[in-house]
Amino acid sequence: MTSRISMLLLTLWLVGCSTFPDKIKVEDRTKLVSYQDAASKAEQVKGQLLRWGGAIAKIENKEKSTLLELVYYPLTSYGRPITGDESMGRFRISVDGFMDPMVYQVGRLMTFTAQLEGLEDGLVGEAKYVFPKAHAKAYHLWRNIQRVNINSVHIWPYDYWYGHFPRLYPRRLIIRTSGPNHHSGNQLNSSSRSTTVPKVTQQTHK
Repeated sequence: MTSRISMLLLTLWLVGCSTFPDKIKVEDRTKLVSYQDAASKAEQVKGQLLRWGGAIAKIENKEKSTLLELVYYPLTSYGRPITGDESMGRFRISVDGFMDPMVYQVGRLMTFTAQLEGLEDGLVGEAKYVFPKAHAKAYHLWRNIQRVNINSVHIWPYDYWYGHFPRLYPRRLIIRTSGPNHHSGNQLNSSSRSTTVPKVTQQTHK
């Protein structure tokens, strides 16, 4: 009997872990834009819905919104970013309203549903960088049991992406950056390709 109860509890726990937080759930048939498609053919998928996650690399509060820059990571079956030593790149998300940098600290993990706006030129350190950019519809800040230390960024040579950019990018680049519950973000009312690959040192792995 004890064994059966244990198995039942384990099954319920696994089912619970496979469920996305309410704020970032979407309809099962919703077609979501992948990071690869946003980075390589942004104009074709512009305006479509995405659900991405990653580690905060930078946060900037503006007059009526907040701009977040994140290191992209794929998601688990329940929506948490899977961190590792390599990533496909970075992306930017604009969020309506103020977000406290003491809460949304560099290295914290977040997952968003958002509308893709296209590509945006920017810098990572002194290196030119093309960011997929989106406007957040909802977000989820994960418990602070894991924080990624953003130490360096290097290019992961996805050759088949290069033709989509108006200028050439170096094949490999090292950039030094300064590094420094189960918590849901608010649902927001308001309604691209990067060739650099952040390399991070994982402090704690779940």
